[in-house]
Amino acid sequence: MLVVGIATFITLYQKRILQEQERKRLLELEFQQKMIQTQLDTQEKDSIRIAADLHDSLGSLLWGAKLNAAFMGRSFEMEGEVKESYDALVDILDQSIHAVKRIAWELTPEAFHHSGLSQSLATLCARFNGKGLRVEFNEAGESFLWNDNRALSVYRIIQELVSNTIKHSEASRLEVDLFWTPGILFVKVSDNGKGFILTEKRGGVGWWNINHRSKQLKALIEIGDIPMGQGSEISLRIPLQHAK
Repeated sequence: MLVVGIATFITLYQKRILQEQERKRLLELEFQQKMIQTQLDTQEKDSIRIAADLHDSLGSLLWGAKLNAAFMGRSFEMEGEVKESYDALVDILDQSIHAVKRIAWELTPEAFHHSGLSQSLATLCARFNGKGLRVEFNEAGESFLWNDNRALSVYRIIQELVSNTIKHSEASRLEVDLFWTPGILFVKVSDNGKGFILTEKRGGVGWWNINHRSKQLKALIEIGDIPMGQGSEISLRIPLQHAK
């Protein structure tokens, strides 16, 4: 009887230890997820702040410089090299104003919560289309205006994938495809660039963001098995629970 009692006590004690270990593991996992979400939220807030500073400060300064240049152009007769330098100055100012607007928009998509995921991605692709790179946005299935914070995370993932392609792939064609199904959004980002080695370790802030945003979304991310030098293909399977 004593042996049975001791055995029961040991069993219960071991069970409590396992329960406590599992409780600690879940608490640690919850803490890690909260820390990751806090870091992602901080990045988003920093993007909004930087975009506002660019638009309000640098953008205003450039517009002021352009107005002064336009006043000079109306006030003085210019010829030869002086006229060429003036025209070049105005062109540089126009390009700089456009660059500030583009960077500010990429940091915080204008009216994302009004336009939603699909329209914002279409605008993103249109902005990069041209100058040696054909960027196509395709959509199929029954879409809807998805514009919450989860949708913004999806946008950020695709934005990072597009940016990686433009920076590193040497591609001439890039496609972003969305396929809406009940409960699941399938995304494919593919290009015809030089590809990358599937076994190499992916580091850097960009891939950290992609991986952790995917985990927060409970999304499945897959890298297509394409031979090196024949492009790349990255697919996402994103649950749409609570999206509508």
